[in-house]
Amino acid sequence: MTLMVFLAAAAVAAPNAAPAPAAGGTLQERFNAASELAAADKCIEAVPRFEALEKSPHVKPGSFAAASIAVRKGTCLVRLARYSEGESAIDTGLAALVAAGPKFASDVSDARLALGDVHMARSDRAGAAGYFRQALESRTGETRLVPLARLSRALAFDGGEAALAPSREALQILGSGSQTNKLVLAGYHTLYARTLLNQGRNEEAYTELRQALSLSGGLTFRSSVEQISLRSDLAMAAMLTKHPSDARRYLAYTGAGRTRGAPLMPAESMESPLCGTETGLRPDDVAIVEFGIRDDGTISHAETVYSRGGPEVAAAFEQAVREWYWKPEDAAKLPPFYRAAVRMELRCSNRLGDAPDVWAPLTTRFREWAQSALPATATAGDDRKSVLNTMRPLAADTSGATSPAARAAALGLILSYDPFAPDASAQTALDLATGAQAPPAAINWLRVEQLRRSIKHGSYETGNQAGKPRPQTFTQLAGDPALATDPLAVDTLLLAAAQERFYRRQPQSNTWLLSVAQDARLPEHHPLRQLSWLELANRAAANHDLPQAQDYYGKTGLTAEQCALISLPPAMRRSNATGSSYPLSALFLGFEGWVNIEHDIKADGTPANVRALAAYPPLIFIEAATALAGNVQYDPTYRPEQSTACSAHSVVIGFGLR
Repeated sequence: MTLMVFLAAAAVAAPNAAPAPAAGGTLQERFNAASELAAADKCIEAVPRFEALEKSPHVKPGSFAAASIAVRKGTCLVRLARYSEGESAIDTGLAALVAAGPKFASDVSDARLALGDVHMARSDRAGAAGYFRQALESRTGETRLVPLARLSRALAFDGGEAALAPSREALQILGSGSQTNKLVLAGYHTLYARTLLNQGRNEEAYTELRQALSLSGGLTFRSSVEQISLRSDLAMAAMLTKHPSDARRYLAYTGAGRTRGAPLMPAESMESPLCGTETGLRPDDVAIVEFGIRDDGTISHAETVYSRGGPEVAAAFEQAVREWYWKPEDAAKLPPFYRAAVRMELRCSNRLGDAPDVWAPLTTRFREWAQSALPATATAGDDRKSVLNTMRPLAADTSGATSPAARAAALGLILSYDPFAPDASAQTALDLATGAQAPPAAINWLRVEQLRRSIKHGSYETGNQAGKPRPQTFTQLAGDPALATDPLAVDTLLLAAAQERFYRRQPQSNTWLLSVAQDARLPEHHPLRQLSWLELANRAAANHDLPQAQDYYGKTGLTAEQCALISLPPAMRRSNATGSSYPLSALFLGFEGWVNIEHDIKADGTPANVRALAAYPPLIFIEAATALAGNVQYDPTYRPEQSTACSAHSVVIGFGLR
């Protein structure tokens, strides 16, 4: 993405854009003013002016003027990453501009470019390529460069000579120019090389990338985002062509893993895509994904730059990354320059389902009530971003148009999807729900969520350190008479208390587990009861009481495979890490980083099937982290026939210099 922004700016931007006229004047002058702002890439200012024009009584809906305004506004909205709005606006007016003929070819081409960008943002490369080809139809000479760059990205994983054709044509156009910008030329050599890499033509790609490096000024301590992307490509190509020392040298010049005092930490949410037929991913598939991190910790863009698995594989990886998010305070520690183009090496996960979450059944119940309490028009998908965008206006509506129950539901949904939502929102939601006489189940979830947040952020007055929950606070709320008739709320709190790691071996935690496991108010094979019986079996086995462990295990109703899937991971006994675990090649160049490792855990506490899921920076620490993870020792657990205790358990292994 960053490379394309650079190419667009370098290839077509005017050297000295004239200031936009004032907002007043005739309808045509106002339209021109908004259009000049859009042409100067000042879409934040341009969009409101286009919208004001649309509301003018002099612009008749359905007229050609309305179509022109809609298309230019839509193109700007896409640049602002407001993809659905932009696509809708362009669709409103594009047909009228196409029918108007060659006079409006430039607007039509720009609109089709924008529609291609919308499809790229959705990882629909085939759809994007169709629009980029249409955008090329009316262009000649250097005006073809930007669409060719976009088309090259869209076809990068298709294979064959057709995928290389756009960047080849661009290089021919630039080669025929008398005063070609070397940085622009380097950019198109880079695009060509990326496609070669994705086709396994590594030596050719390495040659192209070294030429691009020469054109861009070589390895220097001065860096731009574009140069960092190029050096990252070179590191990848060098590793693929068996030049590991060169790969580390190129990577060192990107700054990745070498930002002292502000390293990139693992994300708060960092799910890897699942291996399997649904995603088309195989365990040995690997991808390099480049992405940006906003100030609030969410992902601004994500694009796979290397993968050998085809467009569907590339799409699966980048779509997973788009759902990641960091704590805002962690994101803020990393300089914006290094957040603009982060690269990670990724693989798919072998987990068969989501890892166990004690809180999930209670949260799911609240979300079901919340959906029933919202206005019929408040529809949102089940992804985090969609829910938050839909709920925030409802939660903030104090005009009376949104009922107290609906506001409580919206606030609760925000809290359930956003761990960084203001803690005060929980009390506001609780007050609204109580006043609206919401069902006790909804109120109970809000009380539990309020408690969890106060503990997590250290505001609960128990004398504990921030971030270290005290089980007494959970059991105290579980004993509240207002919750007594709500087994799901009570058992969730007791199970959470029993699993708090500082209390796992305390006698009272077994009492809490038994209370949940034997609670007949929940179905026999409810997930909370299953988790409790399973944990009791593990603890009995740890105390060498195998008959008791067998009895508890049998009450779970689970097969060995299901047991491994939902079991909470056993505690780590020893990491067996030593100073020699740090790879010398990384130490000499000053690299720091981390690897998210996935592995199964056998009943005897030893790891199996160890593999890396995510690595930052790429190429540096995976071998060392995999070796280290394979040597970790966990507590033994009870499993008949010594089957797997826990499957697809993930752990982050960090490498830092002090």
